[in-house]
Amino acid sequence: MRYEEAERKLEREIHEAFMEGETIVNIIHGIGEGILKKMVHEFVRSSGFLKVYDISDWIQPNPGSTKVEILGIGKEKLKKYRR
Repeated sequence: MRYEEAERKLEREIHEAFMEGETIVNIIHGIGEGILKKMVHEFVRSSGFLKVYDISDWIQPNPGSTKVEILGIGKEKLKKYRR
């Protein structure tokens, strides 16, 4: 996947996960030259509702993916608002 296409897909998928009330997502960017990983981290930093989820204290992270925490209201509260 090319950079621009990956960036658009990332934005769509993150917003969809947010609207579904997800709190943790795993973004698979591969290892390669690190360009897509850098794009993911920049996207997370520029967002007001995301942060990289640090799992390195209790598990060896996969270098080809980044876990991201979505700072939102969660599934249960979102269900209440959707009614």
